[in-house]
Amino acid sequence: MQNVNLHKQRLITVAMAALGLIFLFLPWATLGAGIGSKMGYAIVGGIISAIAFAGIIVDSLVLGDKTKPFDKTGKLIAIIAFAIAFLMTLIVAFGGSEKVSNGVFEMEIKRTAGIGVWLTLILEIAGLLWITGVLDKLMQQKTSSSGGFPPSAPPPPPPPAR
Repeated sequence: MQNVNLHKQRLITVAMAALGLIFLFLPWATLGAGIGSKMGYAIVGGIISAIAFAGIIVDSLVLGDKTKPFDKTGKLIAIIAFAIAFLMTLIVAFGGSEKVSNGVFEMEIKRTAGIGVWLTLILEIAGLLWITGVLDKLMQQKTSSSGGFPPSAPPPPPPPAR
């Protein structure tokens, strides 16, 4: 097997996109009245998100020099793909109702967002922050500070000698 060295930015981006694909197998929509739930790969917004995640993986592994961070074009592709996935997931999260039919009767059922939608939204926000460099800067600031606490005051002077 060939040894492929990926830059940290690309590796973490691939991991986030792969996790997003895994989140498609969680419930994305829960239908009211105890009817059941739908997973992300069974919803149009989930399918579009899956295509965006696959595009992020291809962008990270194929385009440009893999040993260097994203160039301008690669970064733009990843940002657009994460944004599209985010918008599709947001539409699914706040979609109102769904028509359910058994062939004879048709009724409208309230649809609520499932755990897969919320986890995917968090992942997509983290992905956008990572690609733009905001998350990396926050992590570097936290590690360079002294444990996150402000510097302590100098100790008081010793008591006078008697």
